[in-house]
Amino acid sequence: MATAGLERARGTAWRIWDLHVHTPASIVQHYGADTDQTWAQFIDELEALPEDMTVIGINDYWFLDGYKRVVEARESGRLQNLEAIFPVIELRLDHFGGTDGKLARVNLHVLFDLDLDPEVIQAQFINALQPKMKLAPSHASLNWQGVITRDSLTDLGHRIKESVPAEHLSNYDSDLREGFNNLNVGLDDVQAVLAGSYFKGRALIGIGKTEWRDIKWNDQSIAAKKNVINSAQFMFTAYEDTTRWQADVEDLRNSNVTHQLLDCSDAHYFSGSDQHMRLGACQTWLNTTPTLAGLAYAIEEFDRRVFVGLEPPALARMRKNPERFIERIRVGSDKEDRDLFNHDLPLNSGFVAVVGNKGQGKSALLDCIALGGNSSRSSEFAFLSPTRFLSAQNQKVAREYRAEIVWATGAARQTHLNQPHDNAAPVLVEYLPQMFVERVCNLDPAADDADEFERELRTVLFTHIPEDERAGEKTFDALLTQKTRTSQDDLTRLRAELRTAVRGYVTIAAFRARNQASEVQSRLDLKQADIDAARKDLETAKAALAEIDTASKDDGHLTALMQRSEEIETSRSELTTRRSANEQQQAKSRQRLGGMEAIAHRAEAIQADVATLNSEAEALLGVEGAENPYIQLTVNSGRYQAWLTKEEESLAALKQERDQVDQDLEVQEQARRENADALAAADSARERARQRVLQSEERVTALVGDEDDEESHAGLSSLLRRIDEAPTKMSELRDEIMLCSRRVHEALEAQLHAVESLYAPASTFIAQSDVVKNAGLEFNAELRILPGWRSVAAGLDGRKNGEFSDWLIDLPQRVEDTSWDQLAAQLREAFDRLEHERGDADGEYRNPATALRNNTTIDDFLMSMFDLSWLEVRFGLTGDGLPLSQLSPGQRGLVLALFYLVVDRRTTPLLLDQPEENLDNETIASKLVPAIHEAAGRRQTIVVTHNANLAIVGDADQIVHCQMNDRRFTVNSGSIAELDVAKFALNVLEGTKPAFDNRRHKYEAFPELSLS
Repeated sequence: MATAGLERARGTAWRIWDLHVHTPASIVQHYGADTDQTWAQFIDELEALPEDMTVIGINDYWFLDGYKRVVEARESGRLQNLEAIFPVIELRLDHFGGTDGKLARVNLHVLFDLDLDPEVIQAQFINALQPKMKLAPSHASLNWQGVITRDSLTDLGHRIKESVPAEHLSNYDSDLREGFNNLNVGLDDVQAVLAGSYFKGRALIGIGKTEWRDIKWNDQSIAAKKNVINSAQFMFTAYEDTTRWQADVEDLRNSNVTHQLLDCSDAHYFSGSDQHMRLGACQTWLNTTPTLAGLAYAIEEFDRRVFVGLEPPALARMRKNPERFIERIRVGSDKEDRDLFNHDLPLNSGFVAVVGNKGQGKSALLDCIALGGNSSRSSEFAFLSPTRFLSAQNQKVAREYRAEIVWATGAARQTHLNQPHDNAAPVLVEYLPQMFVERVCNLDPAADDADEFERELRTVLFTHIPEDERAGEKTFDALLTQKTRTSQDDLTRLRAELRTAVRGYVTIAAFRARNQASEVQSRLDLKQADIDAARKDLETAKAALAEIDTASKDDGHLTALMQRSEEIETSRSELTTRRSANEQQQAKSRQRLGGMEAIAHRAEAIQADVATLNSEAEALLGVEGAENPYIQLTVNSGRYQAWLTKEEESLAALKQERDQVDQDLEVQEQARRENADALAAADSARERARQRVLQSEERVTALVGDEDDEESHAGLSSLLRRIDEAPTKMSELRDEIMLCSRRVHEALEAQLHAVESLYAPASTFIAQSDVVKNAGLEFNAELRILPGWRSVAAGLDGRKNGEFSDWLIDLPQRVEDTSWDQLAAQLREAFDRLEHERGDADGEYRNPATALRNNTTIDDFLMSMFDLSWLEVRFGLTGDGLPLSQLSPGQRGLVLALFYLVVDRRTTPLLLDQPEENLDNETIASKLVPAIHEAAGRRQTIVVTHNANLAIVGDADQIVHCQMNDRRFTVNSGSIAELDVAKFALNVLEGTKPAFDNRRHKYEAFPELSLS
């Protein structure tokens, strides 16, 4: 084919391989005579096979004559649709299969290197076996021996038929068929010839599955049955239904025998036949080069490079999404004197390994691919950077070179090498430059910018969220903000409620600290003594007044003045009572007015929020629904205004009534003064006695007082009751604070559930991915205690708290998880310690404020503890059981690579620059290589590497070798199955073959290593 060289430059490619096609002798008559006409039809049939069936193996029982006809046809310019034609020789082994009623021989097929001359195969293989060929045991007595030709086998068949009774001749076929059917060969003899210098490494053995399967698994045959299959490099069969293939492979694998099973047409019929064993009826796809070495390579990497069915998934992906695969990269300049780059490199659609010694252009090539794909990480390119190729003095040169990406669709994108990332164009490739990986993986976990590492992981996790669930957001963080907005609003409201409860607690704690029950009780006792003395004085004054009144009872004028005095005092008392009641009514009215005013302001704020929300909703729902808003809020302003008017009128009436009472009191006070003067003029002694009674009554009243006067008996009694009730009130407020904190925790859990719902697709994928689990990665969303928790304890005064400070710092280590049950027990104990001397829960009570440093208020301390701001909803990813923050830079680099290789669901090409950096070889082979395999099965993956485990053990589909020759970057590429590619891979990755052999011999000095 014209593209053969291009395909090999691109490395391996998926092709249909049919390794067992019979030539006309078997197709026309099944070992019957072949004619030139039949051969012409056969060549026509081969030439009519579709071009995607590019490799075929031709079997001819009369090898030299038949196979050479096919070769001659190809040399004459025909059969160009078949990329390679291998010689195949079929032999019958001296092993029986089947049952006693239907015995059959096991067929052995030897596939030879297509570069071997057919004359050599005839002379050195077939002729070498002829002296060792045997007849079937039933006819061994004939002692036949000769060169195998059509005539000699016909003669043998004739002699066999002569040796049987005449009545059995009807059971026999033609002389040629019987001669052919009774010829067989020993497996050991075939292996001995193939091990010789002519064929060592240039032939492969295949076993027909059907005949081998018929050998019974019994004590007499099990060893021979296993020996036959395990002596072959592959097995094949002609499937009528290829859906059985995978199950058959697993059955063979489970039997611990050669399981590399291929579907071959075993064509005995032309393509127009209704038989399934016909030309073209083959569905074996191999991803390899069309050589014997390529076949051996594919068989060695069977699980990755062999597929039986209508179409390999890799080809289906490329057919459905050709815009996701780079077909080639061109780098060069139109100016003849600019030859630093002159690349036109085809790229494999699977795993491409870019190798070469240091400074030979590997990163330059990868940067050029990334630039052509509009990578967003152009600022961290290794070669196309201001410190190297894009330096100030080199800008003109860089502008004269261009990189061109050609996609499998045929579309191309070209950029000059000095062009930056185009923000207006889509990003067509994902690139992890080494500089970027080292930077984000070496950030201090405690630093503010360390979140960039986890931000990269979230970018990958976002790819698992279906498009219809992203709510129009472009990033994970934006979607998370949207999903958690409600719970965030709840948190704001709940923390405001918590602050109210904290203020109540702080107020009662301060009150309790200011007032000691014993001190108040002493003052109350003194006050009671004063009251008793005042009451005694009052009784004395009343007795003295009574004596005077008795002596002067016959004085009518004086009696009238005394009655008037009593009337005035009664009126004053009534007016004072009315004024007090009026003041209470006014206070309640003003309280109602203030409360409703606050509610009205809150309603206005809610109206503003509703207007904002409706504006946002209309942007999504459509402005045509503006007359029917999403949120409808009814504020009955009319009712409020009517009530307000009535309340204000009532308050005005109370004020008017108070003014009138004050005027009436003034009138009564004037009358009291005038009456007192008259009494003093009529009987000054009695008036002095009466004044003493009034003064004594006023003193008693003042000493008894009311609850608003803390210096009175009633006030001190009320204060003492409040002191006695304070512990209970503090306990209630503690419970309220704990309840508020619990509600905050519930809001955080609501956020957690929102996060878990976003992470659910990625979490499920990670849990089910063997590659990710093999790397020790596990995912969980969690409420995590932040390092900032230590700042809570920093508010304590260490001199006054004993072990309390350390106890508080160690809280995260004591909880099994961040559930409310776990945290609540710790927070309650922290409350107890805060309220007792030296932080000892069994110590004397203390004012909580005294436990703190001078620069910390009790309000702020309690809020910092109970608002749970030290808890954060985080997605938790661990590697080998350690949090990401505790992983080494190399481990973090592995995590990042695994995320982009395995977890990332994008299918755009992925470019990695030395992902093995800082990783040991065991980790590379066991964790990174399987991840690259998985990525290459889903997206084009191009990796720069110095490590043989990635390129060779990793089974790259294409190896690109970069070199600097005469100050020019050059590239060569192909498959590891090609000799020249294997040579430069060996030199670059293994340090030359002598170095590789030296290591291998040293390892083989240890039998344990050799055996394992």
